[in-house]
Amino acid sequence: MARVMILGAISLAILFMAVTVSSSRITINIVEDTENPQSQRCQQQIQQAQRLRSCQQYLRQRTQFSEEEEDKVSRDQQQCCEQLRQIQESQCRCEGLRQVVQQEQQRGELQGRERQQMLRTAQNLPGLCELSPQRCEIQTRSLF
Repeated sequence: MARVMILGAISLAILFMAVTVSSSRITINIVEDTENPQSQRCQQQIQQAQRLRSCQQYLRQRTQFSEEEEDKVSRDQQQCCEQLRQIQESQCRCEGLRQVVQQEQQRGELQGRERQQMLRTAQNLPGLCELSPQRCEIQTRSLF
């Protein structure tokens, strides 16, 4: 009987610790989100700019550019510039472009030179669109 009570007490203690740890993680995540209003503002602006889908399309086509597709690439660049203009804060533009490059990286379809070209093009996109900053310093984990 004593063993059953001890096992029951240990089980309850383990369960209590698991619930406490789980609750702590939730609390920490909420605190982090509310302490970084800049990140929240950027995410809202990027979302309002349709997550820069035209920029993503432009960057994809730019890496696989051919002469006969030049008009389409030019239209995509114009649409991308319009989406970048919807983002009011310059650092949010760079953050949005970083997210686009990271999404393309995660797709895993680009290799070597194409990946480097996409990164360079994304870094220079604000300048091509005559927006500030002229160039974004985009760093993504394990891009190259």
